[in-house]
Amino acid sequence: MFLDCRKFLAPIVLSVSLLTVPSLVLAEKSGSSIEQRSEKLDKLEKKLEFLREQIRETKDIDKALEIVTKKYSELKVVDSTDENKHTLSSNPDALTMRDRLVYDDEIEEYVFVAYWEWDPEEFVGDEPFDFVGVYTDDEDVMPINPDGVTLQGWNHLGDEEAFFDTRTEKKRGRVALAGRAKDTGVGFWINDYYVTEGSITAILDDVSTSSRKRVYLQYDHSWTSSGITGIAGNVSRGSAGFDVSWESKVRYLDPIYSVGEYWRD
Repeated sequence: MFLDCRKFLAPIVLSVSLLTVPSLVLAEKSGSSIEQRSEKLDKLEKKLEFLREQIRETKDIDKALEIVTKKYSELKVVDSTDENKHTLSSNPDALTMRDRLVYDDEIEEYVFVAYWEWDPEEFVGDEPFDFVGVYTDDEDVMPINPDGVTLQGWNHLGDEEAFFDTRTEKKRGRVALAGRAKDTGVGFWINDYYVTEGSITAILDDVSTSSRKRVYLQYDHSWTSSGITGIAGNVSRGSAGFDVSWESKVRYLDPIYSVGEYWRD
């Protein structure tokens, strides 16, 4: 006597197929979500690229934002803290720093925008690289997207000397990533003999609008008469900003911080 095994196998095959179909649908939705996210970031980056170009041309972050928000009405400046001061720390006359917080209604993302400029007549010679970075008070309420930070630096004539995009890892010129990019902050080494000014744009993830935590720009300048060039220090994330440990014989200024930006009504 022979049994027809198909009667017993059919339910098993059916049950397996029922289990796999939802998984496939979930995978498709997940893939579609990632693709949509990537497309949104591409659109946002085009706007930020235009913004950085305006900063390069005007050397004024507010004039640049005025031009950009006229072109892209969905971009809004949500914090423009100035308070008639450039930084929270002692600010050398040779350095100018400004930062702003922008919101894109279309992409639904907050972006921290910062600009710095050294007086090209100051601090010349064979020097180690300077450090510049963006960091947050609290990554739980003002997290930085580690794949959404772009640095672009120029000489005093406006020629590009440095470029780094953490999302694509594209790099040009005299710049290097200072450690792994994290949601607490992202830093870079730059050769300030050539890079006398620049801008950083940083996309923020899941910002809590009920908090007064801030995002800041930090700059650490070094120099030496001993012929040390290139990267001459190590960087770690400290309790307030980045901690830079310089090599011996390297002279340096204390870290310089921007006023910082936060969401406000």
